[in-house]
Amino acid sequence: MATALLGEVLTKLKRGGGDGPLIECGRWWDMSAPAIVEAAKAFSDTALETCAKIAAAKEKPTWDSVCALKTQLDLQFHVLDSILTFPQHVSTNEEVRKAAREADKILSDLRVDISSRHDVYLAFQAFEDTKQELHGEEKRYLDRTLRDYRRVGLHLDEETRNKVKEINKRCATLGIQLSENLSEDKTKLYFTKDQLQGMPDDFLSGLNNDSEGKFELTLKYPHYRPVMRLCQVPDTRKRMENAFTSRCIDTNTPIIEELVRLRHEKAQLLGYKTHAHFITEERMAKTPETVVEFLKDLGNRLTPLQDKELETIKALKREQESIAASDDVALNPWDISFYLNKVEKEQFQVDHQKIKEYFPLDTVTKGLMAIYEDVLSLRIEETAALEKWHDEDMTFKVSDKESGKLLGYFHLDLHPREGKYSHAACWGLQPSCATADGGRLVPVAALLCNFSRPTDSAPALLLHDEVETFFHEFGHGMHQLCSLAQLAIFAGTKVERDFVELPSQMLENWVWEKDALLRMSAHYQTGEKLPDELISALIKSRVANAGILTKRQILYATFDQTIHSQPEVNTAELFAELCTEICRYPASPNTNFAASFGHLAGGYDAQYYGYLWSEVFSADVYETRFKGHIFDTAIGREYREKWKQASQQAKKKNKK
Repeated sequence: MATALLGEVLTKLKRGGGDGPLIECGRWWDMSAPAIVEAAKAFSDTALETCAKIAAAKEKPTWDSVCALKTQLDLQFHVLDSILTFPQHVSTNEEVRKAAREADKILSDLRVDISSRHDVYLAFQAFEDTKQELHGEEKRYLDRTLRDYRRVGLHLDEETRNKVKEINKRCATLGIQLSENLSEDKTKLYFTKDQLQGMPDDFLSGLNNDSEGKFELTLKYPHYRPVMRLCQVPDTRKRMENAFTSRCIDTNTPIIEELVRLRHEKAQLLGYKTHAHFITEERMAKTPETVVEFLKDLGNRLTPLQDKELETIKALKREQESIAASDDVALNPWDISFYLNKVEKEQFQVDHQKIKEYFPLDTVTKGLMAIYEDVLSLRIEETAALEKWHDEDMTFKVSDKESGKLLGYFHLDLHPREGKYSHAACWGLQPSCATADGGRLVPVAALLCNFSRPTDSAPALLLHDEVETFFHEFGHGMHQLCSLAQLAIFAGTKVERDFVELPSQMLENWVWEKDALLRMSAHYQTGEKLPDELISALIKSRVANAGILTKRQILYATFDQTIHSQPEVNTAELFAELCTEICRYPASPNTNFAASFGHLAGGYDAQYYGYLWSEVFSADVYETRFKGHIFDTAIGREYREKWKQASQQAKKKNKK
């Protein structure tokens, strides 16, 4: 079965998918665990045969015999990698998830093998030496490919090449293991009703109970975040925070610290001072020194505001816990979210529990899609063209509003379940690009979130920051579908890491605009829109706690840069040191946030600063083009058109 389906996909990849999705997805989502592994192994054989053909063209290299074959292999890898490894994030079958991770390991090894083929590198060099005139994406592809080959050491001696290859394979394996550990974490804590004082009834009614009647809490966001914001019992918040920042501490701490050592060793082998230098060379920032200066400058500008905000929450804690005026108030990490929430409620009159009553998930989803339709000139409609991996998986078709031209499809999977990816993210399952026979692939994206489920008394309701998260991830999805590249490696969100967040970050501004909030809100009982007084308070609260919250992001980015600027590190000690220095409160003893900081092994190594970096650009785009014109179709269409050449736009921004 696996081999036959593999052949079918490779054939379709050559000619394009027409107006429908490329793959009969249901046949893949329903694959057995053994079939997934078998297909990964079969594709590995096929891919290595293609590499041999490219290498054999060295003596008489042409675009078709070298570069075109490699671009076809890139496309095949993209799609097969998605099909065979994505089930690890969504399947309810533990054996299938394990098989998808095994396929991930096989394909990760294959990716390293392909990128380390010295004979293929020589074929590309030989083609470059022909001086054939290339333009656009073809020229960029040749330059990018040769650059990437040199960045794995193929211009160096055989011993060094082999060592780099060995390190890359080990790093890939470690990254998969770290992700698996986090996804399969099943930590549960149990509390009495008194220990959950302050938690609303609708939250408690959605929890399971143990044999003693205690409430069962997981460390998933729909449980963790409300408790940290609302629970009035400090010891309960402490237990939750300690457990959360200790997730996978025994298994993932050694993984992260080995990754740091290996990345530094590889950077040294390749002639770079540190891994941070290796990474930033190909980013907009160009050097880690630029990144560090950016973070320090931003932090210094925010320190006076942060100090003022910390004094405010200390005063609130003194009042809440009846601390004598003569005694110092110590802030703990489990205090922060609770008192930040009190600041919003008491100083900005923002009651997030009340506001969420106006954000039923279904209403938000419909309103969000309508806003994206208007801003980007799209038509979004539910479709049965995609097979689903779960009953909660919703599938949609996206077309151009004016021409009716199909742009792509996406999946929407919004609630947590055991084994599912535990954060919010968007995957490009199938790129928008040309095929070997002149056709085009229709892109397919998958958006995963983890919003609270409906309860017996209410539908699923979103906090305002969850609405913002939804808007952000949906922006990534539309970026995937509205891209129009010729080659797969430039499609969708395959842009510079410190640029990739810009399109969706910019669109987050809509959740702070009155007209947009009205379109996404309706009280779950009365249908009433979000009242003007709540909208006004919410918009004013956008600046609430900005110093403390941004400093937290600076902490994560600084930690990431610091560990990747040295040969080895004790991550728990360093994080605790930086937390005290930057955030002005300590990390919890005997915990290690780094063990659950998935970005460190998920492609953001030495690049987490990109979230803050791209916010500068996204703010500029919003202020200069959209502010006061949030539903201007002409501006929105122009913005969408820019996505077609997002990589080039990022390069131009960097040069200015």
